[in-house]
Amino acid sequence: QIFGPSGIGKSALCDKFAEYATARSDDGGATGCIYLSGRFDRLQQSQPFHAIGSAFDSYCTWLSTKDQSMAKEVSSALKRDIGKEIWRLAAVMPNLSSILGSEYLSQKYDSSDDDAVDAQKRLRYLFCEFVKVMSICHSEAVVLFLDDSQWMDPASAALLNQLLMMS
Repeated sequence: QIFGPSGIGKSALCDKFAEYATARSDDGGATGCIYLSGRFDRLQQSQPFHAIGSAFDSYCTWLSTKDQSMAKEVSSALKRDIGKEIWRLAAVMPNLSSILGSEYLSQKYDSSDDDAVDAQKRLRYLFCEFVKVMSICHSEAVVLFLDDSQWMDPASAALLNQLLMMS
């Protein structure tokens, strides 16, 4: 974690780190990491997983536009490992449809029997499965930068704890 008063340059430091960490070697060889970033917002605290979903949504956009073969590999793995429940993740990662195909996500299933606590637990599990698929399909490390964590919602804190425990 990086701490300091507002305006001191914590985000700029992380941006510079991202440039360095994601850089390719001069010979075009090995890549750096996959760098994902999201920002918590005081006004979005009532929307669980907003910042984390935004970070992974950007990954979906990047993957679908930059690496079609990897997008197909990730899509196959997600369909295999998560199956029909993938639509739940698409609610917080709309660009997931660019990897899976919108027809796959249009098949929503009844979730009327889920209460809010069960739905959040289910989403945490699905996020963890998504990260597992990423780590299997990519050889690069995944770095998740989340800015303004003082505005983190409780569901996101629980998800981050779960992700850290699995790594």
